[in-house]
Amino acid sequence: MATFQKRGTKWRAIVRKTGHRAISKTFSTKGSAARWAREQERDIDNAGFTDPKKLQSITIGDLIDRFLKEFEPGRTKKGSLNILKKGIGHFHLIELSPTDIVDHCKRRRDRDGVSPATQQQDIGFLSEVLRTARAFWKVPYLGDPVADARMVLNKLHLIGRPRERKRRPTEAELDALRALWRANSRQRIPMADLVRFAVASAWRLGEICRVTWADLDTEHKTIVIRDRKDPREKHGNDQTVPVFPDMLRIIERQPKPKHPTSADRIFPYSEASISTAFTRACQKLGIENLHFHDLRHEGTSRLFEAGYAIQEVALVTGHKDWKMLARYTQLQAKDLHRRA
Repeated sequence: MATFQKRGTKWRAIVRKTGHRAISKTFSTKGSAARWAREQERDIDNAGFTDPKKLQSITIGDLIDRFLKEFEPGRTKKGSLNILKKGIGHFHLIELSPTDIVDHCKRRRDRDGVSPATQQQDIGFLSEVLRTARAFWKVPYLGDPVADARMVLNKLHLIGRPRERKRRPTEAELDALRALWRANSRQRIPMADLVRFAVASAWRLGEICRVTWADLDTEHKTIVIRDRKDPREKHGNDQTVPVFPDMLRIIERQPKPKHPTSADRIFPYSEASISTAFTRACQKLGIENLHFHDLRHEGTSRLFEAGYAIQEVALVTGHKDWKMLARYTQLQAKDLHRRA
């Protein structure tokens, strides 16, 4: 049932339903407040809500589990949702409040040192689960605790936009890394080749580890990257990209099966092992704040510096949004003198 409170020249509508957390909104007129309240109550009725006790038994963990099962999200979203499940999954849906979300983010910051950008991504995934529950699973849940928590999270700097990384490896750093790996006879993974390939290709690490011999076309100097990352399509986003001379030379140095199948990868190594080897090498050499993904940034910047147009670079890197491509392009002012 809806109630209305006059506050100065404004009217506040409050909607309360058994089995739901109360929600409210302020309007300039009482008529607008009443229309909004009727819409909220109608949404519940249209969803076929009949048993308040059933809603009281649903936990955030239950919704996350269902979302993971039905939508099979990628590794990043899956990891974030599992962390959310561990932190707030025990709350019943009608109990979850904005304060609970703020407290969860505080714990993540204080205990794990999680950045505001990561926290913003995580609560965005939580909001997606709640919207899915309401829109597709017909869970008649009123309110949006994520939206209500955002103002406080912003004020406390618990969430925020990611900072654009401008770190580019120097040639001296790349030479030092390659020399370290070449001197290590126990190094099973060809890290020197992988680092050189990452810069030459501007690919993601997952793409490097996924391409197969069967998808390589040496005649046309192209290769197919299967299921390339796309914000809208999880599967079937195959893309044919050029294989530059440096890339081809590195590929030719890799052991090739006599009769390669579609499952035989050119670089048959795990992403985690490569990332760990790269991090340890940087630590050993005292190279600070350098990630394997920065090699993709470096490769993208070199393509622009070589004179390729933005649509040509996008074909290589796989970016669908050219605005996003700008994040990976850290051109240096001194390099522009070559064009003058």
